[in-house]
Amino acid sequence: MTQERILIIRLSALGDVVHTLAFVNRLRKARPHAHITWILQPLTYDLVKHQDNVDRFVVFDRKGGLAAYKKLRSELEHDEFDRVFMLQVSLKASFISLLAKAKEKLGFDIRRSRELQWLFSNRRIPHRKPGHVLDQFFEFLDFLDIPDTPLDWAIRFTDEELDYRHRFFKVIPRDVAAFVIASSNPEKDWTVEGYAKVMDDVDERLGLQPMIVGGPSDYERELAERICDLCRSKPLLALEKPVRHTLLQLSGSKVVVAPDTGPMHMAVALNVPTVALYGHTDPRRCGPYRRFQDLLIDAYNRPGETPGTVTRKTKKGRMLDITPDEVFEKIRLAVETYEKK
Repeated sequence: MTQERILIIRLSALGDVVHTLAFVNRLRKARPHAHITWILQPLTYDLVKHQDNVDRFVVFDRKGGLAAYKKLRSELEHDEFDRVFMLQVSLKASFISLLAKAKEKLGFDIRRSRELQWLFSNRRIPHRKPGHVLDQFFEFLDFLDIPDTPLDWAIRFTDEELDYRHRFFKVIPRDVAAFVIASSNPEKDWTVEGYAKVMDDVDERLGLQPMIVGGPSDYERELAERICDLCRSKPLLALEKPVRHTLLQLSGSKVVVAPDTGPMHMAVALNVPTVALYGHTDPRRCGPYRRFQDLLIDAYNRPGETPGTVTRKTKKGRMLDITPDEVFEKIRLAVETYEKK
């Protein structure tokens, strides 16, 4: 029996790669003997590199320019795939699909094929009304009659990583409330004044240790300094690389507070109670998937407004509608309701 060979193209961003991980795990359950290759970028590879449901990762560094495409072509030149899943709608991802020899290249329907993806695929899923990003990924599996299975991200940690997490939290005497304060777009971020107020409240009223989690960018460090200057409490700072350290820090926290950002999806995938802050983007499309809906703060679709269809459109300034009291009450609900697995 010939082994089925499958290629997945989903390069970035962190949140979408977390979604792809759930896609891969469902696919693996239906195709236990298939050989699965996943093309992705260095940062997102670091996030999922220990996942055992993928047989081969191919890392493509878009910053490498033409040389990166030549290297990728060399890595794929001896491969012949039965099917390519074109999960990313971008010219960059579509050009990559040209380098893969495959019987079937499965993409989105023409109406959702932004950046001319339909020109690069030879088979397309049917059109559906817009929905959550992960549901759109699952449409590919539905189209192929691959059975639905319980939602499973199955994030794996090595023994060395678990040891790091143990040592990291061992010196913190209280349960941690982790705050992700920055996203890739400042319009999606909440206010420094709001974060400072809530961090003081969780410290004083809930007895939790506030901790600021994220990457080491200048922007994040500047926000963290401004928040700490406003706080009576003393938030811990965990702004560092690699992304796996952030994943471990989130996994050991009692509750996570985050805007529309990759670490928010990481926390949900880890089954850590997550208070998601949404106003700029529609959480029906890119919010926490299925879990912790009672902890979601949705300033995008406020009561009394006609929600309409799920959309990519943004609403400028809506993050300012979120109040510290609103966030604190969701954190209290998380602590009282959920016992983190």
